[in-house]
Amino acid sequence: MKIAGFQKNSFIDFPGKIASVIFLGGCNMRCYYCHNYNILCSSSNTHDFANILPQIRDQLGFIDAVVVSGGEPTLYPHLEQLIREIKGMGLLVKLDTNGTNPRLMKKLVGEGLVDYVAMDIKAGPTKYDQITMVKNPMDKIRESIQFLIGQDNVNYMFRTTLAPILGADDMAEIAELIRGAKTYQIQQFVPNEFSNDQSVIMFPHTLAMAQGFADIIGESVGEVLLRGF
Repeated sequence: MKIAGFQKNSFIDFPGKIASVIFLGGCNMRCYYCHNYNILCSSSNTHDFANILPQIRDQLGFIDAVVVSGGEPTLYPHLEQLIREIKGMGLLVKLDTNGTNPRLMKKLVGEGLVDYVAMDIKAGPTKYDQITMVKNPMDKIRESIQFLIGQDNVNYMFRTTLAPILGADDMAEIAELIRGAKTYQIQQFVPNEFSNDQSVIMFPHTLAMAQGFADIIGESVGEVLLRGF
């Protein structure tokens, strides 16, 4: 199996846990603020996973988990096999996903292969295509949202990168999408070369504006977190 990248230690990617992070290349979205834009193609999977396994094993007793991120991991043809390798070492697994493959998500959760799911909510339905620069299957995204909200045996978080084009109306749409969710996180938009390659360079929202958006979402979910502000 080939992967796109590996981060040996992370203290922020799995809430409350120390984790390694595996990055899988390939994505069915092209979000203009993406910080992993260099691995949006499946051809980015050039590192042999067999060479990564010893680095994970060497950390047993120090790390608690492995985060499988991307790209979009559910596009990866060997995802289940890769996760089984990790679970076989007694580690927790967190899946970062955009929610476009509810069938596979349900399978992984149902078989106890995933302990935590972080699902990106790119926008409300009105601006989803504008943010991701592709036509999105909102029916599948909604299916993934409702599946996670209905779960008691897996932890989850919905999260949105606060792109500058998002405003109060968009946050109200998101609030309806994820009504009844346990946890929602608003992440600060950080400009990079990829985002700045747009026709207009856009600047992040202020902390005060993010807090106002958090109040809107807070009426629909159990907990709202701010990250990067």
